[in-house]
Amino acid sequence: MFKNLLTVLPTRRKSTNSNTAEVTIDISRVIKPAEPVRAPLPADISVEPDESIPANTEVLGSLAEDAVDSLSSQFEAWMQGDLNELVRAWGVAQEPDATADDYRAVFTAAHNIKGAANSYGYPAIARLCGSLSRLLGDTRPGENAALINLHVEACRAAFNSIGQGSDGQSIADAVCEALEERVALKVANA
Repeated sequence: MFKNLLTVLPTRRKSTNSNTAEVTIDISRVIKPAEPVRAPLPADISVEPDESIPANTEVLGSLAEDAVDSLSSQFEAWMQGDLNELVRAWGVAQEPDATADDYRAVFTAAHNIKGAANSYGYPAIARLCGSLSRLLGDTRPGENAALINLHVEACRAAFNSIGQGSDGQSIADAVCEALEERVALKVANA
């Protein structure tokens, strides 16, 4: 149908005869120019309270705590999985034919843990992985193996010592401080 309509309508053609008038199709009666759209001003916007959302902040807080509690049972498994990936990546990077990509995989694993560990409730591991990430930023394959290994083993020890009271936390803090100082010296001398 559309094809038939197009064949019936006159079109613009160049004519070799200068006496022939050009025909143009006027579509202004069918398609009107668009009206400019005005964005609503803040005064124009009215916000109606949503009755389905509880207004009580205590209720909202309780709901948030329940959501975190339901997830917290998974934090340990997630952290264990992240640490397993770090240990696996470090094992590959220790091979004699390790490449820069292998070391980058260790960095990525440490960096991911650094970002998530505080949320999971493992602040010592977050510190250790932050220190490890800083060290790996200036490390080429084969360098700093002993210091990297100390970080990886300290992360595993910190994970296994969770729940052992303030003594475990004190030891983790001391290990973090010692490794952070050592990395600072390495990075400064690089």
